[in-house]
Parts: sequence; C-alpha cells; structure tokens
Amino acid sequence: MEDIFASTVTPPGYSDVEWKARVDLALCYRMVDYYGWTTQVYNHISYKIPGTEHLLINAFGLLYSEIKPSNLVKIDFDGNKVDNSSYPINKAGNVIHTALHKGRPDIHCVMHTHNIDVQAVSSLKCGFMPLFQEAFMFYDRIGYHDFEGIVLDTSEQKRLVASIGPTNHTLMLKNHGVITTGPDVASAFMRMYQMIQGCAVQLKTMASGGELNEISEEAMALTREQFEGGDAQAGAQVRLPEWPAYYRLMNRLDPNWDK
Repeated sequence: MEDIFASTVTPPGYSDVEWKARVDLALCYRMVDYYGWTTQVYNHISYKIPGTEHLLINAFGLLYSEIKPSNLVKIDFDGNKVDNSSYPINKAGNVIHTALHKGRPDIHCVMHTHNIDVQAVSSLKCGFMPLFQEAFMFYDRIGYHDFEGIVLDTSEQKRLVASIGPTNHTLMLKNHGVITTGPDVASAFMRMYQMIQGCAVQLKTMASGGELNEISEEAMALTREQFEGGDAQAGAQVRLPEWPAYYRLMNRLDPNWDK
C-alpha cells in the first residue's frame, strides 16, 4: 500500500503522529486553494491529532496557498492555543469546529467552505437534492442548521451539534455554507468535493426546467452504502486513491509546501 508521507521527515519538536497530521491537513488546505474553493483568508478545516485532545486549524490571516504543516495552529477543545504560534485564530472557526469535535467524538476532521454553488443551494428551501451517483452518498446523511448570524456565540454550539445529529456527516448551514466531516482528512475532503459537484449539478438541472428522473430511495440508500463500505474504490491500493495522487500533485506544484 502506498505511503503518501514517504517523502516527509519529522522535524525536531514534533512527534511523527503530529507531523503526519500536519502534513495531511496542510495538503487539504492546498487542494482547497487548487480547486478555487477559498474565500480570501476565511473558512476553516480542523483535524484532531490522533491519540490526543488537540486540534490543528489554520492561522487567521493566511491564504490557503500559504499554509504549511509548520504554520498550522494547535488548540484544545475549548479553542485555547497550546503551542507557541504567533498567529491568531478565527473566533467563528473556533466556535464551529470545537463544537463538532466535542459533540461528535467520531468526527476527526471538520471542513467548512463558502463555495458559491453551495451557498446558492444553502439559500433554497428545498435544500440539497441528490441527483446523480456520487451525490447519493449524501442521501439521509445531511443535517440543516438555521442561520443565526456570524457564529461567534458559544451558545450556538449545542444547536450546531443537534443540527448535524448523531449519524450525519454533512451539515448545511442555511444561507451560509456547508460543513463536511470525516474520520480523517481525506474523507472530509472527498465529501466536500462531491458536495460542491452535487450543488453545481443541482443548480444547472433546476435552471434547465427539465423533468427529473425518479430514483428510488432503495437505490439511493444502496449507492450510499456502497460508498460508505468502500465498494466504489474496489481495486485501488488505498481507500481513497485520489489522496496520494493529490500529494504527488502538490509535490510537483510546490516542492517546499510540506515544510
């Protein structure tokens, strides 16, 4: 099985586990930038360092194209910095991410974007409509959260956790954006990629005015289970083969990105 971290060397001051977590998360930020999903220096992706109660999150004020493993900020579940980083963190990101990490211990990565197609769908009463194969991974796996203003009040944390529920991996923030989660960075990223694709297809389909094909709930549930069980990647060396491919891509684009 391919080790996507084969070329990484853990620098002094970090455990191998933490450094690999930092490289993984930095790659996610870089790929968000690569696909053009960024909103200037805003939005956030957080990752729980395996075996710890600490999270990694982006430094507030850096473009995603500037993020490296070494400038990610380490915080605890209450949003307090636990390293000597000179960078601040975004309070709204702190409130959203720590809420979900604390409220759902099965979630290790939380990813939030304001992609314009996602924001358009988040403003529709009908919500997200799964219309094609990859979008069916979201069938009965999306929660919805009403807009309350910029998420700065910690009292909203309980409502965020209630909105995503105990089994959903995606949370549509109405009139705001979307959150995807996963047990690891690659899963959260893959879900975000497919959510953005799904929203774009939905908007184009609605604009066409054409009649929609009817897909049975049984077929959508089966397809979701195939994705969740790994059947969609059958034959690949790793569960999500796009992730090591992205690592190789980023090494070609910027040989110094993972420092």
